Amino acid sequence: MSPRTVPEPEPLWRALADPTRRAILDALRRGPQTTGALAEEFPTTRFAVMKHLGVLTGVGLVTVERRGRERLNHLNPVPLQQAYERWVRPLAAPAATAVLRLAEATEGAATPVTTTPYGLDVRAQHRVHADVERTWRALLELTAWWPQCWQDGARLEFEPHVGGRLGTVFGDGFDDGAGGSLWGVVAGMRPGRELVIDGAMGMPGPVAGRWRMQLEPDGGVTVVTVEHRVLGPLDEENRAGFTAGWDRTLARLADHAVGRRHGSR
Repeated sequence: MSPRTVPEPEPLWRALADPTRRAILDALRRGPQTTGALAEEFPTTRFAVMKHLGVLTGVGLVTVERRGRERLNHLNPVPLQQAYERWVRPLAAPAATAVLRLAEATEGAATPVTTTPYGLDVRAQHRVHADVERTWRALLELTAWWPQCWQDGARLEFEPHVGGRLGTVFGDGFDDGAGGSLWGVVAGMRPGRELVIDGAMGMPGPVAGRWRMQLEPDGGVTVVTVEHRVLGPLDEENRAGFTAGWDRTLARLADHAVGRRHGSR
C-alpha cells in the first residue's frame, strides 16, 4: 500500500450505488446525527437504516462517536476525496470543470448564516503509514505541514506545550510586538496520543472553537482522528472551508510523517 491509502474502489462504489445510502450521506452533510434521528427521515425501518450505516461505516464514509448513551454518526469525507483524487481529477477535462464551476456560481449567490448550536461539527479520520511516535513528532512540527492560509509576510508559529500558542506572527515571535493573529491555545496534550487546541482559528465573529487530534496505533499504522467543533454563528463559506480543509490538512500531516514532500499551498 502507498503511504496515502486510497480506499479499495469497488466497496466504495458499491456503497455509493444505493440511493438510500447517498441520501444518508446528504443528511449527514448538515451535521452529525443520531441513528434515531436519521431513521425518522426515511420511509423504512430503523433496522434498515442501521444496515445502511454499517455499510457506510465499513468503507469509512461514516464514523461513529459515542456521546453518553447516544451514537452520533459523522460524515467522513476523506475516503471520497481520496477516490476523487485517484479517479476523477486526472480524467476531468478543464472545460467541463469550468462549466461546472459556472453552474455552481449561478445557482446560488446567497451566503446564509447557520445558527445551530454547533456552527461547525466535523469528525474525520486518516490512516498514517508511520508508527505513533513518528506521527506524534510530525504532529508537533505543525508549522512544517499546515496548509498555508495566512497573509503574505506572516509566518505560522506554534508552541507545543500546554498553554502554548498557535497563530501567525510578523516578527520573531508572539511577544516581540510586531503583530499577528492568535488562532488558539493548547488546552490539553497527552504525548503520543492527543493534542487539544482552543480558539477560533481565524474565524470571524463571536465564535468559540476547539479541535482535538487523537492518535491510535493500528499495527505499524497510526489512525489519526480529528474532531473540530465551533459554537456560534458561522457563514457557509467558512464552514465549508474547514469541513473540506481538514481532509487536506490530515493528508499533509500523513505526508510529513512519512517524509513525503508537499507544496506550500
